[in-house]
Amino acid sequence: MSQRKAVDDRFGSSPAGLPANPKRSAPEPDLAPLVLDLDAALPEGLAWELGLFAVRRRPSSLPSILVRALRGRWTGQTASREIAADDAGRIRLDPVWWAAALQARAEGRPVILLTAEHAELAERLRRAHPFMSDIVVVPGCDAVAGLARTAAVRARCRTGFVVLDASRASGPWARAGVPYRPLEPLPAVSSGPASRAGVWIRALRLHQWAKNLLVFVPLVLAGQALDPSSWGQAMLAFVAFGLAASSTYLLNDLHDLGPDRAHPSKRHRPLASGRLTIPHALAASGLGLIACGGLALAAGPAGLATIAAYLALSLAYTFAIKRQMVVDVVTLAMLFSLRLVGGIAFCGVASSAWLLAFSMFVFTSLAFGKRFIEIEQMARAGLTEVAGRGYRSQDAPVVLALGAAASAGAVLILSLFIVEASARTTFYVHPELLWAAPVALFVWLGRIWMLCGRGELRDDPVEFALTDRASYGLGLVVVASFTLACLAI
Repeated sequence: MSQRKAVDDRFGSSPAGLPANPKRSAPEPDLAPLVLDLDAALPEGLAWELGLFAVRRRPSSLPSILVRALRGRWTGQTASREIAADDAGRIRLDPVWWAAALQARAEGRPVILLTAEHAELAERLRRAHPFMSDIVVVPGCDAVAGLARTAAVRARCRTGFVVLDASRASGPWARAGVPYRPLEPLPAVSSGPASRAGVWIRALRLHQWAKNLLVFVPLVLAGQALDPSSWGQAMLAFVAFGLAASSTYLLNDLHDLGPDRAHPSKRHRPLASGRLTIPHALAASGLGLIACGGLALAAGPAGLATIAAYLALSLAYTFAIKRQMVVDVVTLAMLFSLRLVGGIAFCGVASSAWLLAFSMFVFTSLAFGKRFIEIEQMARAGLTEVAGRGYRSQDAPVVLALGAAASAGAVLILSLFIVEASARTTFYVHPELLWAAPVALFVWLGRIWMLCGRGELRDDPVEFALTDRASYGLGLVVVASFTLACLAI
C-alpha cells in the first residue's frame, strides 16, 4: 500500500511524481491560508537524501560529505543549505502532509511554510512549488506549541489562517484558539508489494536474475552439458552476476533518486517512493558487493577479472555513461555480453567470436527498444527530454531505425555462423536444421519492434520476453534447432 500513490490518484500527478495542474478554483480574498509545518512534513532521512542530491550534482563532494557525516556535522539542516532549487523540488515530503497542501491548492487557498530549522530549504521549496506563497521562520523553537510560532503566524496572517495539526483537537494550535485542519489518513491504494519481503524483491530486481541464464549458454554450446562440475561453476557464475547486478541496481536507484521521481513509472520504485530507506539500500548494496567478490575470487583469476569488469562498467554506466546517447545502449549490450564471457571464464570452455558478436547485435537492438519505450512514454507525458538520459522526444524515429538495424545485424551474424558451420561438419551432424534459428529470431525481433512502434510494449523488452508466451515458443524453436542439429538421427 502506498500513500504517495493515493495522493497521485486523488489529485493527479506530474512526471515528478507530484501533482502538476489539479483542478482548482480562483483564490477568494477571504479564504484563510493554510499553514504547513515543514519540519514535521520532511522525511526522517533528510540528511541522507540531500547528501545523494549533492553527490549527484557534484561527485567531488563525496569525500567532504563522508568526513562531515562521520563527525556528525552532516545534518538535514546543514545539508539543506547546499542543494539546488530543482533538487528541493524532488524532496519526498510526507504524503499525508503533501496531500493536505495540495487540497488547499485545489481550493485556491494560499499555503504558508512554517519552519524553525530549514529556512533555506523552505525558500527553495517555495521556488519549486509556486503555490507555496510565503514562509514564516521562527528560529530556536523545536516544538509547534511554542508561543513564538503562534505569534509569528498571527502577525503575518492578520485576517486569519488555518493550520495543519497532526494532534487534532488536543493540539497546541487548538488550545491557542487557532482554527486547525486535522491530518486525514489517505485511502489505501495498492501500487506495489505491501510486505517488507516484496519491497526488497522489487528493489533488488530479482526477476532480472533471469538475464544471468546467459552464463549457461557457453557451457551448452561447448558440448559440456553433461559435465556436473561445469554446471557447478556455471551456477557459481549465475549467483555472482546476480549479486553484482542487484548491488549495482541499488546504487543506480540511489544515484537516480531525483530523476526517478520525475518519471511516470519509475517513481513507484521502492527508493523513489520512500518504501525503502537510503541507509538500508546502502548496506544491502555493500554486503552484496562483498559476497559477489568472494564468489568471484573462489572461481579463480579469470572469473574475478570478469566480475570486476562487469562491476566497473556497471558503475561507469550509473555515474556517467547513461547520460550519453547511443553509448549507453552499447554499454548495456556489453553488460549482457559480459555474462557470456563470465560463463566462459567460470567454466573454462573455449570462447566463440561468433557468439560474442551475435550477442552484441541482439542486446544492442533490445537496449534501443528500451530507450524507444522510454522516449515514447515521456512524449506522451508532454515532456521533450528523458529525465537523466541524453535523448529527446524527436529522437524516437532514429532510435527505432537503429534498433531495427541492430536486429537485422543479429540475424545476419547468426546466418553467417550457420554457413560457416555447414562448411565444417565436425560438431553439427545436421547443420541444415540450424536454419530454423535465424527464422525464429527474425520473427521474434520483428514482433518486438512492431509492438514498440504501436506503443503496445510498455516494459523493458527483456522483461517482456520473460512473461510472453510467444517469446518462449520462438526460443524453444531456437533451442530445438541447435539440439537436433547435434544429434545423429
